[in-house]
Amino acid sequence: LVFIMVTSFIWSMKTLAILSVMGNVSIFAGIALVLVYVLLHMDWKEDTSDMIIGRVKSLPIFLGMAIYSYEGIGLNLPLRSEMLEPEKFPYVAAGGMFVVCIGQVVFGVLGFLCFQYDIGAIITFNLGKGALGSVAQVAVSICIYLTYPLMFYIPVDILSNPAKKKFMKFHSFTVEFWLRVILVIVTFLFAVLIPHIDLFIALIGALTGSSLALIFPPMAYIMVFRPTIGKRTACILTMLFGSVGAVFGTIYALKDIVCVLSGLPQGGDWPCKPPPEY
Repeated sequence: LVFIMVTSFIWSMKTLAILSVMGNVSIFAGIALVLVYVLLHMDWKEDTSDMIIGRVKSLPIFLGMAIYSYEGIGLNLPLRSEMLEPEKFPYVAAGGMFVVCIGQVVFGVLGFLCFQYDIGAIITFNLGKGALGSVAQVAVSICIYLTYPLMFYIPVDILSNPAKKKFMKFHSFTVEFWLRVILVIVTFLFAVLIPHIDLFIALIGALTGSSLALIFPPMAYIMVFRPTIGKRTACILTMLFGSVGAVFGTIYALKDIVCVLSGLPQGGDWPCKPPPEY
């Protein structure tokens, strides 16, 4: 908590970008180590032709997690404004999305083939106590530590001005100082109190990620640019898809959270159904 608190007081976007690059190097090292671990421990002779990869009932949960993984619209404007050549931002964003997409597909497929139905909510939970697994976990932890301040920049940027206006009798530095402290503490409380991070990610992705990535951007585009019928239709279809995903993803994520807290199995059935032996 203390170390995260220190990095949360970095104001400069350029400094945050440097830390983010270091964090990306760390996460790529962690990914490489995890892939090596998976490839070394995979049973290549096992027949996986009859393996059930997923169910339609679980699709809303998957969409929530996928949107959460891709959604980073809050960083677009700050990063673009800090670029030396902002006009090249679309190419940078497209390249980043492509790398993320390939990484998620490879990681997901190989991880599931290796650990199958015993795979954890986070793949590092399956790495065991060996040296390779421990180093991979450390690399991922370093990445989280170094990239947290950049993710932290957005809520502080949004909340700092209203907070300063609300507490005008205090110095602006004092208000922002305590705002950052409170936000870091709230983050840690969520991390400690929420036992199933996968369901929480699905809930946040469905509830807020769909709105920020699939509903509000095309809505704003229609209102500001008055596009042609073709582009307007594409925007409307994107908004409908985001709305459906937000509604069903939120419902099923909340249902699975209730199931887990009640000691019942999750997996898409509504309402929660006990196992057959009950």
